[in-house]
Amino acid sequence: MGLEPMASMNSLEPDALWYHENTILARNGEFILDELPIQIKGGERSQSASDGGFITYRGRFLSKNGRFYASRRPFMSDYVFFNTGPTACEAYSQIDIYPIKVTAQGFWINGVLYKPTTVTPERLKDLETMLRSEPLEYDGKHPYDRKAHHPKCEPNDLSVLDD
Repeated sequence: MGLEPMASMNSLEPDALWYHENTILARNGEFILDELPIQIKGGERSQSASDGGFITYRGRFLSKNGRFYASRRPFMSDYVFFNTGPTACEAYSQIDIYPIKVTAQGFWINGVLYKPTTVTPERLKDLETMLRSEPLEYDGKHPYDRKAHHPKCEPNDLSVLDD
């Protein structure tokens, strides 16, 4: 689990800190990354019903030249807005690749430190179900905007793997 800082979601509570509480469940080199917006105020954690948005990603871990990477694509979201204009591609087909830095504290992906943690049995079951049911590759069955009929996104420049 890792905390990804977010901009403040409520100008009436400037002392509140906002994060996406990111949970990764990894199995056999593949993963689910689920982002849950939370607020911390006065040392108390609370979950937001809609602020900050929810995105769930399907991904895999990659290795090249002794370096590690995470490849992910969104497949589920709430309260998140992707580009749906006439030149947009299908948001749920967009793949992003990030280098992974492994340290004694855990591992870093896209500026977020992930550390081992325990989740409830119900949460674990939900994450495992998503991992089993959502394909790695976008199959077009569950588009972000069913009315738009956007084409799949072009593959990313994989030069990040050569850095």
